[in-house]
Amino acid sequence: MGNLALNGGSPAIAEPLGKSWPIFGDTEHALLHGVLESGIWWRGGHQDQDESQVGRFERDFAGFQDAKYGIAVANGTVALEAALRAVGVEAGDEVIVPAVTFVATASAVLQVNAIPIFVDCDPRNYTIAPEAVAAAITPKTRAVMPVDYGGMPCDMDALQDIATKHDIAIVSDCAHSHGSQWKGVGTGAIGDCGGFSFQMGKTLTTGEGGMVLTNKEEVAQHASSFHNIGRYPGRPFYEHHIPSTNLRMTEWQGAVGNAQLARLAAQTDTRERNVAYLSEQLAQIDGFSPIYRDPRVTRWGFYFWHFKYHGAQFGDIARDTVMAALNAEELRVHTGHTQPVYRNPIFQEMNFGRTGHPFTCSFYGKEIDYRKVYLPETERIYAEEALCLPHATFLGPQSDMDRILDILQKLADNQDELRAWEEKKGP
Repeated sequence: MGNLALNGGSPAIAEPLGKSWPIFGDTEHALLHGVLESGIWWRGGHQDQDESQVGRFERDFAGFQDAKYGIAVANGTVALEAALRAVGVEAGDEVIVPAVTFVATASAVLQVNAIPIFVDCDPRNYTIAPEAVAAAITPKTRAVMPVDYGGMPCDMDALQDIATKHDIAIVSDCAHSHGSQWKGVGTGAIGDCGGFSFQMGKTLTTGEGGMVLTNKEEVAQHASSFHNIGRYPGRPFYEHHIPSTNLRMTEWQGAVGNAQLARLAAQTDTRERNVAYLSEQLAQIDGFSPIYRDPRVTRWGFYFWHFKYHGAQFGDIARDTVMAALNAEELRVHTGHTQPVYRNPIFQEMNFGRTGHPFTCSFYGKEIDYRKVYLPETERIYAEEALCLPHATFLGPQSDMDRILDILQKLADNQDELRAWEEKKGP
């Protein structure tokens, strides 16, 4: 029997790290009971939006992120669709997206009949590389959709310079970055607009749900109309102005959101404090390092925390072997959303329906084959480097961070065992 759990030893973690998620309590119970008893389960029943749970959630979450306007919707994916439509993305347009992200970033572009153009990431922190964005712009480019991957804000200064130069919109995918700030300004309030997700795993959850944030009144009006069956604020109820759909958030979701938002600032502080300590101490262990945090990131509300594995400093043992060993020790790590999105069957098999739309749309007039896309940094990071831990791991005491460090040191001290296991397992 070896020292490592992978070889039959005792797992290092006997008690879970952090806290279970989601966290809820009396506030959720009270607000949900209030919605039940009110008999008004959708926001449209309230004449005064301050009495609406959704109305309050829009106002307060937008304020927390430094935005003037918030439009709450059914989930994060449709938040991105509404945001793209609000800035005028239409058939034949191209939208530049990173390959390191969840598939919804790209599928939202498809849903508004536009073409996603994948670009590589900054290897320091896995966010979209501004130089790759600049190189991908064509006369068809209408917008760029940077992703605050894992909650890390993108280089918004560089992206804004590119967007201004080429007259394109910035529609940020902020699904991971509740609470994050770039130079003191909340994500979603920078650029033209941003879309958030409140799916159950997120750092602010309503089970499902999303929101579009913006500081631009015209963008807010377009997003609001699109999410509410084409209605314009202040116009007759049965008057519909644009082709659209119903993406409205329910009062139930709004109630949970208001309760969760009350905890977000304190939870963000706890996560940041723990990850700062862990990142500093990680320097003592060869083979691992945290991702880069730009000094212009003034608050990091991370969804998951990525750290890097450096095989050359760890006896050239494969990352997947190390990941298996960490999971055997009950430190539940994974690779996040680093698998290149263009590898999904929808793109590899070009599964775009009977007509092939939007790629066959006459407004586009170009050919594209995602099977030929290969982005070297994205591929390398996914295959060799990326490891991450979920945000709830960081809601416990500092001693939990010491437990993580002990496990990493345990692997470093038992590299011979890891190598023997890897050789026995084979390719």
